[in-house]
Amino acid sequence: MGLNGKWCWKLFLASIFMWLGSVSDTFAVTPVTVDVKPYSDGFVSARADGMVVWTDMEGNASDSVRIRMEIAAIDVRDGSVLAVSPDCRVMSVERSGRSRRLCRSQLKNKWDRVVGIACTKDNSLVLTESGVILSTTTFDSFNSMDFNLTYSGYYDDVRFCAISASDNSFCIAGTYYDGMPAVFTSATGNVWSERELTYTKGGETFQLEQQPLRLAYDRRMDRFVMACSDGWLFYMPGCSHCNDRAKGDGSVWHYFSLLE
Repeated sequence: MGLNGKWCWKLFLASIFMWLGSVSDTFAVTPVTVDVKPYSDGFVSARADGMVVWTDMEGNASDSVRIRMEIAAIDVRDGSVLAVSPDCRVMSVERSGRSRRLCRSQLKNKWDRVVGIACTKDNSLVLTESGVILSTTTFDSFNSMDFNLTYSGYYDDVRFCAISASDNSFCIAGTYYDGMPAVFTSATGNVWSERELTYTKGGETFQLEQQPLRLAYDRRMDRFVMACSDGWLFYMPGCSHCNDRAKGDGSVWHYFSLLE
């Protein structure tokens, strides 16, 4: 499935809208939408209360499934939606209404929480806010890596917020404790390299300063796109010298409020 430029902008601005909504709607009656991903001819979104909703491109719901699990994030693999809970239970959800549990809770630190799940054709990674990366191919067993512990003394500690995957690589994003953005990439999820976050405008080179909120992969352009604070989008193609920053189209925020 291709993800064209128009979809990409809508997807990221929708994610920002939903994330900001979770701040103001903490005590709202309607559960907050926590994630949205492209799916076939439209989108699939997930609510914190376990509701998974398939929509068309206009945000009109066509199918929905409620699972008995709180949802932190979702991804799509082989046509199935993989929903992960804040404590890293994973369920596979089919559009037909069928769902099955793939694993029980995997988190040992009860104060930590899952911020995302991302899948390639060969591997799936779950990321927590504190930097625990859980890797699996079958969901029968997991390999665990503590990013901040592994790279202590090499990178400053990071508070993570997002993960995404292309067909053959992973990208994770967060914020250093001094408030600056941090992005890392990996082919398999075992060894991570810091991504350069500079960009060029008018012949001058600047450093990205906005904080990451969401990540996704733009298949059509073969690049990761990061939704940042203050409504900025940061584009990351294969070559870091081609990074770019652009202001999001605010009109799309209202458009995607239909998914709430």
